[in-house]
Amino acid sequence: MTSFWITLVPFVALFVLLIPLRRPAYQAAPIAYALTVAIALFGWELTGGVLAASVANALIVFVELLLIVVFALLVLNVMIETGALDTVKTAIGGITSDLRVLAMLLAWGLVGFIEGIAGFGTPAVIAAPVLVYFGLKPLRAVAVCLIGNSTAVPFGAAGTPVVIGFAGLGVEPEVIADATLYAALVQAVASILITASITYVVTFDAGKGSFRAFLPFAVFAALAFSLPYLAVAYLVGPELPAIIGGIVALVLIAYAAKRGFLLPQHGDDLAMASGDDAAAGKPEPSPASGAIWRSFAPFIVMSLALVVSRTAPGVQTALQDVTLGFGTVAGIEIETFTPLYTPYFYLALALATALLVLPIDQGKLESAVTATYGKVRTAAVVLVFVIALTQLLLVSGTNPANLPSMPEVLGEGLADRFGDGFVVISAFVGALGSFMTGSATVSNLLFASLQQDTALALAQPVAIVLALQLIGAAVGNLISLSNIAMAAGAVGLDAREGEVIRLTLVPVVVICLTAGLAFAFW
Repeated sequence: MTSFWITLVPFVALFVLLIPLRRPAYQAAPIAYALTVAIALFGWELTGGVLAASVANALIVFVELLLIVVFALLVLNVMIETGALDTVKTAIGGITSDLRVLAMLLAWGLVGFIEGIAGFGTPAVIAAPVLVYFGLKPLRAVAVCLIGNSTAVPFGAAGTPVVIGFAGLGVEPEVIADATLYAALVQAVASILITASITYVVTFDAGKGSFRAFLPFAVFAALAFSLPYLAVAYLVGPELPAIIGGIVALVLIAYAAKRGFLLPQHGDDLAMASGDDAAAGKPEPSPASGAIWRSFAPFIVMSLALVVSRTAPGVQTALQDVTLGFGTVAGIEIETFTPLYTPYFYLALALATALLVLPIDQGKLESAVTATYGKVRTAAVVLVFVIALTQLLLVSGTNPANLPSMPEVLGEGLADRFGDGFVVISAFVGALGSFMTGSATVSNLLFASLQQDTALALAQPVAIVLALQLIGAAVGNLISLSNIAMAAGAVGLDAREGEVIRLTLVPVVVICLTAGLAFAFW
């Protein structure tokens, strides 16, 4: 019992510092990490070798995540310096200039697609800076991209949270299939809340009229993603729902916007930031088709390469077999690099494409590098401490006191305290895992076995409890400090992580609680 309350201390401290006290994450994260180290050393009796192993793992994961942010920003800053992003904006302006529609395209359809092929916090890192460039405020751009990403997360990176996260449970494949379908069903229904939340954040300053007028289109956008997503989850499995849902949503949302389908007809649109010509009342000239193709080329190359790497079995295996290992420390295997499979490699391909096809000189390239460095400095501080905390939690089960790991103590403590009512809070356990680790897959690896054991002890259907774990692990990414830090760094949003959490916390609570109550009375 004591261990349960002690383990809560770093997370309570993190929450209090970020939310009520409004301290920046670059101050809150080191404090939370220091508390975790103290608890690990004195409560769990961790050795110096295990602590060193956690630091080594943290540095490797930190480098991988930082490279995602750096390469994504370099691509975008090169596109800004060369005018390619202006060309993209003008081309998209031919479909719509309404920021609400753009949010549906980028923070819903695009992030869902990128989550399906990449994961690892990549979607918000790519989409949020583009939305900012198009005129959305940085805080809102980060929030809507995180919110919009949550529906795709259960099937992110070609189904990794299910395929890897539920591996080793020893249950029948039919149970995993049922859990996958139940989670997809809840996420599909909740997608209407998600697109409504995106609309609310985008229209916050524009008044309730702008929000209400756009709701029919927001519902359409939700269905454009969730119906194919649900169908693919039922017919195919966990690998493709987010990819197919994202592609279909992008096509249908763009087509509907071009036709004005379900859009307000009273001129209350929220226009994207205009160029000099538009600001002067002149129509912006249409870019040549060659310029459009060159401007979109980095994204096209990256997307095609990612799709092939995730969906072609022979290619996928070959890329995953290229690894860089670092052995073990204190009996703990250190994280390995898979340099040809991780998302930063494909962002590097996008950067190489941009440098090849876009007209850039040394001065513009230096400006792009300087702008990138300026945005990632603070994010790097937050990331390194959050990841160090996460890795320490993951290795805390290796201790002379033979105590379970800290996350296991938290999960078991919650199960003990809620007893027969555990199903109601089951999704919150999954969300806790993602909040701590920034990964739905790791949350499932941490807590799926606990969820299974608790379901069997309470005579509850295992598939339902695993579905709740998957749902919670997905929406928990909305409040993951590592994901927030990556997206905030990409838009230069320093010291406002707590404000992002205040915007994203409500959907997390509503979806977890509603799903838990619904399945409790199944």
